[in-house]
Amino acid sequence: MIKKAWLYCLDQPYTFEHPLLKGVDFENEWVTISKGQMTIACRYAWDGCTPRYHVAGLFSIGVPNGILRLGKPWTYFASLVHDVFCQFRYQIFISKQSVVQIFDDILKRDKWPLRPLYVKAVDRLGPQDFLIN
Repeated sequence: MIKKAWLYCLDQPYTFEHPLLKGVDFENEWVTISKGQMTIACRYAWDGCTPRYHVAGLFSIGVPNGILRLGKPWTYFASLVHDVFCQFRYQIFISKQSVVQIFDDILKRDKWPLRPLYVKAVDRLGPQDFLIN
């Protein structure tokens, strides 16, 4: 049996604007950041909110991504943007504090009721070693 590596995969590019992205310039095959705007390429894959463990193939224990809301899990876009920043954290000139704030702002925009808990977890348990502090 082949294990699926990723939970989600973009079926179209996703573009996002945020004031903290102004002055950040980066481009590779998966993401472009310029003039305050981030575009993530179609077919970018990620694992949603983590950690998550599968028990005996029967159920999962871990951080929920939220029920489907407007056709996507509630934390879909926040986890997407955060995962891009984490994956390329040694290449994108952005601070952990800015990444956490952007994650928080997306969850706020999407009205995720567990936002304070998720933001605290990302801040304390997520990667700490971004290019700038």
